[in-house]
Amino acid sequence: MVHARFKWREEVMAENEQPVVLTVREVASLLRIHRPKVYELIKDGTVEAFKIGADWRVRRDSIERLIGKIPEDFFQRNGHSTGRNGNGLKAAS
Repeated sequence: MVHARFKWREEVMAENEQPVVLTVREVASLLRIHRPKVYELIKDGTVEAFKIGADWRVRRDSIERLIGKIPEDFFQRNGHSTGRNGNGLKAAS
């Protein structure tokens, strides 16, 4: 059973453990642009995003429409898949 605090993580992960949503920092890294430019892309509607509190989340499919499929190794480098305990979170050390 997954603790309720981490349940959201399961809901935003696709079957292949790629997240359905990305942070602004992840989008900036992926597109190799600065974060303020990501906010501009959100504002002008180039990418679909929504706000949770003070944080923005960008839909992965919106980014993939721009650049094509996001390489699996991007998520591995950013800790979304390999080396995790199956729920997308690092195991406690």
